Amino acid sequence: MADMNALPAVPGAGLPAPVPLTMVHDVTVVTTRKLAQAKAMGVPPEEFGIDRDARGIRDCNYCFHEIVTKTEAQLIAEGYDEDQIKALEPYTGRTDIETMERDTVQEHTGAGDGLNSASRLVKLTEHYIRVDYEGSGRPCLYQVMTGGDQGEILRKDGKECVEPFDTIPFAATTPVPIPHRFIGRSIADLVMPLQREKTAMKRGALDNLYLHNNPRVEVGEDKAGPSTINDLLVSRPGGVVRTKSIGALNWQTTPDVSGSIFPMLQYLDAELETRTGLSKQTQGIDANALQNQSATAVAQVFSASQMRVKLIARIMAEGVRDIFALLHGTIRKHGQQQQTVRLRNKWIEINPRNWKTRDDMTINVGLGTGSKAQQFAQTMALANVQKELLAGGKVNLVGDRELYNTAEELTKIMGHRNPDRFFKNPEEKGPDGQLVNPPPPPPQDPKIAAVNAKAQLEMQQMQARAEIERIQAQADIAVQNRKAESEIAIAQMKARLEAQLALMQYGLDEKSHSWKMVLDGMKMEHDERRHQHETERTAIDMLGKAMDHEARQSQQEQPQNNGE
Repeated sequence: MADMNALPAVPGAGLPAPVPLTMVHDVTVVTTRKLAQAKAMGVPPEEFGIDRDARGIRDCNYCFHEIVTKTEAQLIAEGYDEDQIKALEPYTGRTDIETMERDTVQEHTGAGDGLNSASRLVKLTEHYIRVDYEGSGRPCLYQVMTGGDQGEILRKDGKECVEPFDTIPFAATTPVPIPHRFIGRSIADLVMPLQREKTAMKRGALDNLYLHNNPRVEVGEDKAGPSTINDLLVSRPGGVVRTKSIGALNWQTTPDVSGSIFPMLQYLDAELETRTGLSKQTQGIDANALQNQSATAVAQVFSASQMRVKLIARIMAEGVRDIFALLHGTIRKHGQQQQTVRLRNKWIEINPRNWKTRDDMTINVGLGTGSKAQQFAQTMALANVQKELLAGGKVNLVGDRELYNTAEELTKIMGHRNPDRFFKNPEEKGPDGQLVNPPPPPPQDPKIAAVNAKAQLEMQQMQARAEIERIQAQADIAVQNRKAESEIAIAQMKARLEAQLALMQYGLDEKSHSWKMVLDGMKMEHDERRHQHETERTAIDMLGKAMDHEARQSQQEQPQNNGE
């Protein structure tokens, strides 16, 4: 019987084990490349504060900046303590006069969505203070970060945000500085009082005009009916006023005061022009500006009106210079990557790591002296002086580089940014280090030129004679070469013939030697055979003798045996 406990047959039993499949994964590689940039951000004046006795930012003992544009999620992402940031009160907006006047759509009151706490704004204040924080007796500049209205010092990456700082990263400027004060005056401070006066004057003139268009009415009580007052209260063109008798209405005449208001407005406009430096003539809106005036007088008026504007621009440029100094310091401190930038219409390599030892840099404010016409006239005067120097032979005072600088300055004054489109740079070098535009040879004196021409003619004659001699020498050399070649050919042919004869003689010698060797071999073979025959004959003779000797001996022994 079959065994009932036997296991059933397994399909595929005995076959080799299957090879496990290779795991395949889909991988997405994301490459993140960071590009560091130094930026300048404008700070509203209501968010910035400075020491009351400060005269400037560089030497102040304390200043602060309130940052109200960062959310809770942004601060946590920057590394600030999460529990501390979430415990701060949300920023509900500013209520100072400057913010209220600047905000026309009620943007300063936004506190973020109450349901989304990560998007709520948090007040962050950065303080810059000079203090002896380490107790060494030497006060240093520190940056302290606080949050909320209570001024709680924040923690970042597990430690308090109190760090030493090199310089205060702020630059300030004002169009109208006040001596010995940090905060100056703006153009608005100069013109706002006059603008308020003009507004009051204009409003009075309009009120006077309104009364002219709609005068008041005098009505006697004995002539007023029950509907007279109601009709007068409704002011409309062609309206009807009901009275008890005709002629009961007496229209009051309002005196015209515009004759005294408009001269005052003109006086205020003149004072505004004096305070701002902007006049109707400079703006091209004065119809009488060019009547009975020469071009020189108009230019003088225009230049005088521009002086105040240029003074304000020059003062504001000092603040821009401080901004660029801070940008340079930031790039010098944190720049680690080499970049290729376009400078003066050329691509050059900029490596901020080489700026670590730059201590003698100066920043020039890019403001010229005078208007475009004055700058052009001054530059042309310099060009004329250079022309006279070149005509006088003073090439040691004016060269190609100086002439190119004058042409470059004229091109920039005319408004063209790229002078290389019109003039070639005499100092431009190619990849091999050589000048691309080398200077032409200097002109020569006519006498020297005649002497040089005569010497050049003699040199040409000498070169011609040398060339003839060279050709003749080459011909002689060619004849000698041909003769030598023929001799070499004859010698080579003779050598070939002698070699052939030697080969033939060697062949004959070889053949005679081989025949001789054959004969010697045959002779040696014949001698060997003869020697062999002689050896065999000798052996036969010796064998015969031995046999005879044995026979004789046997014959001698036989009689003896018979006798016995």
